[in-house]
Amino acid sequence: MHRLQQRLQLQGVDEQLLRRALTHCSSGAKQHMERLEFLGDAVLGLVIAEYLHGHFPHEAEGRLSRLRAHLVRRESLLRIAREWQLAALVSVGDGERDRQGKLKSPSIAANAVEAVIGAVFKSGGFDMARQLILREWQPLLSDVSELDAVDAKSRLQEWTQGHGYGLPRYTVIDRGVQHQQRFLARCEVAGKLAGEGCGQRKKQAESEAARAAIQALGVIK
Repeated sequence: MHRLQQRLQLQGVDEQLLRRALTHCSSGAKQHMERLEFLGDAVLGLVIAEYLHGHFPHEAEGRLSRLRAHLVRRESLLRIAREWQLAALVSVGDGERDRQGKLKSPSIAANAVEAVIGAVFKSGGFDMARQLILREWQPLLSDVSELDAVDAKSRLQEWTQGHGYGLPRYTVIDRGVQHQQRFLARCEVAGKLAGEGCGQRKKQAESEAARAAIQALGVIK
């Protein structure tokens, strides 16, 4: 517990709340993580929504919702749980661990992440919880442009296939390191150029090309 507090910079957080956040209902304890998990889930969603709203000021609600879903999904929580090493700290009933001591259900560790966030919120308020989330989610937030790229290309592909145009075709040109926007991508739909985009990475350039195609073709967001 002391190492976790140091790792997450939670020295001011109520230790009793943290212990409750790491106690599964299968342990038989009267005070366990479920209520804190409920609270932490809401706080996490709000912080991520606030971040996306501020960093993507021109995006539609539907796209922001999809990006938020990527950032708060079970896989993201499991990644955070591994970094926090929560699986070894969670108190569970005997039937929840295998012979090697590993959790049989990884979801318990994922739920514990939300419960810890709930404990931080209860103890230190929204600002402390927000700081924790933005700090610990930073690697995932840094990759949000790639998630956005997948989203744009997926939306375009769904539209083209739904209208009988087949799959969009992307051609990427490497213009060399001297260009700030190194890669140029062209997106063709049904054999015709539909959009172009530039970026420092191939995925970013393809995303911009897909965006341009979406606008040119009148795809509904």
